Amino acid sequence: MSMLHEAVAGDQDGFRFNFMSDEGVTPASAQPAQPSGEAVAVEVNAGGRVSRGSIDLDEVSVHPELTLLKRRLTSEDAAELLGESEITGNDLIPGKYEGGFKLWECAVDLASFLSKEWQIGMRLGPGPMKGPSMGQTLSGKRVLELGCGHGLPGIVALINGAEVHFQDFNSQVLEGVTAPNIEANLASLPGEVQQACGSPRYFAGDWEGVGRLVTKQRTGATYDLVLSSETLYNLESQEVLLSCLTQALCPPHGEAYLASKKFYFGVGGGTAAFRKLVRRQGIFECKTVANVDDGKSNKREILRLSFPQSIAGFF
Repeated sequence: MSMLHEAVAGDQDGFRFNFMSDEGVTPASAQPAQPSGEAVAVEVNAGGRVSRGSIDLDEVSVHPELTLLKRRLTSEDAAELLGESEITGNDLIPGKYEGGFKLWECAVDLASFLSKEWQIGMRLGPGPMKGPSMGQTLSGKRVLELGCGHGLPGIVALINGAEVHFQDFNSQVLEGVTAPNIEANLASLPGEVQQACGSPRYFAGDWEGVGRLVTKQRTGATYDLVLSSETLYNLESQEVLLSCLTQALCPPHGEAYLASKKFYFGVGGGTAAFRKLVRRQGIFECKTVANVDDGKSNKREILRLSFPQSIAGFF
């Protein structure tokens, strides 16, 4: 099944969402979406670029029995890593930077949801371990996290045994936060648990390019699960994201989990608009599997995209 839709995100000025700062003790969560420009994506060797002892780490509680680690960054740190002073004061600069150095709240929502779904119970980081108590294993499964930023949802899949491919628009994000976060969390696990973890790969570039890359490498339509957080804020980029999902997911069992705010005021996106797009495309079924309303931010949802059961007999 291969219905591919080509789209290019529109230009915007650099702007801020003003949800939460990454400079506090308790960060927010996951990451925005797709830039305009040439559709290019490449696999990068992001691991081992940053020494764990040279960075500060924060604990992020994603579940009562699961605490993850993430690199602490100021906006000045992010500007230095990217080599782009303009990102100081901007969450997004389309075509240059797509917000990956910040931890956006929907990523924590998704990591929490997945850890509960997969019955993962452990505490990573300083202090005694709780567990580990592993429920459903993802051993042998292939997972793609789109717009990964800090990569917390993908890390949950990784420690549960999946091979996880992490994609971000900026290679500097993959090298500066995604890979260090993965390495810090895996290093916090007992040796026998580390051995059961999956392996990561890293891809930099936009979603249209990623769709073409996985097709070219013949890894397209082979992902059992695709994860993405805070990536539905822009109406035009939603089309590119949906096209990438169509290219990446393996029918008939492949699924995607998307964590997003219901509405992005002043920007135009959100889960309602994405549902309409999915219905119009006609390939996936879309269901809300979780609602988050903590009174601190916009109401949020987690959507699950899956193929209709009616196609199972064709595969």
